[in-house]
Amino acid sequence: MGTAEGDAERDPLARVLERFALAPVGDDLFEAPPTSGMRRLFGGLTAAQSALAAMATVETGRLHSIHGYFLRAGRPGTPLRFAVTRVRDGRSFATRRVLATQGADAIFEVSASFTHHEEGIAHAHEPSLGDARRPGEVPGPDGLPDWETVRARETGESPRPHDAIEVRVVRPEDDRPGAAAPPSRVVWMRTRGRLPEDPRIHAAMLIYASDRTLLRTAARLHGGMRDRLPASLDHAVWLHRAPGAAFRLDQWLLYVSETPIASGGRALVHGRMLTRDGARVASVAQEGLLRRRREQR
Repeated sequence: MGTAEGDAERDPLARVLERFALAPVGDDLFEAPPTSGMRRLFGGLTAAQSALAAMATVETGRLHSIHGYFLRAGRPGTPLRFAVTRVRDGRSFATRRVLATQGADAIFEVSASFTHHEEGIAHAHEPSLGDARRPGEVPGPDGLPDWETVRARETGESPRPHDAIEVRVVRPEDDRPGAAAPPSRVVWMRTRGRLPEDPRIHAAMLIYASDRTLLRTAARLHGGMRDRLPASLDHAVWLHRAPGAAFRLDQWLLYVSETPIASGGRALVHGRMLTRDGARVASVAQEGLLRRRREQR
């Protein structure tokens, strides 16, 4: 039987959960262990860790939104620190601001808002999913290709090791290099294994997963990701339902993304996550760079 460290190294989900375990190192100050095996830090991981730091300072209420800015690329092999500022604790809402740093460098800043369950206005109106209206009319995940296989074909690179999030691509033919594809993307996603019951872990894993595949939606209109250097500039997530109760990240969710505009090398992408029953559980917005390699600055 292998050691816990060996199991974490082999199991991508265990590895991410290990990185979610922040250590308190001061008043409202937390540290994450250095990462390895990455060329640069995954922005979704930094956003998820920042959200967990904010959640650790809120006694009641659940996370319902984050709004963050990526300030510079993070470096593997260097510990991250997350300094939390308690902006507000009201009767209905609480607000936290988190600054993620590596040494003297700030790499990510986010505002996180928390709220209590409240009975009030409610409605849902979902746009179509391409040719379908509901997730049940979209091809199910079984039999669809894994995203790492599709991405390798698109970029010309070797397939990467599996991530903690399993992604199955609907209409993978639209990811062919140079293909004339619509400015939208539909994928199924879930964790590669069961998550703990802690709703904070489900919220953090949703934020982690929400940064997957987004900029490739915009790249579809511009010949795909080959010879592109994507970089996320900002990221926002709204959690409409309670993670771990109304939905789970270890069960399939449909992630639909569309790009309404790109200008000045920056593309805007909107995303929505839905259960198999068609209930929207989260909305996402991100702007990112899509420079060609020769345009690197």
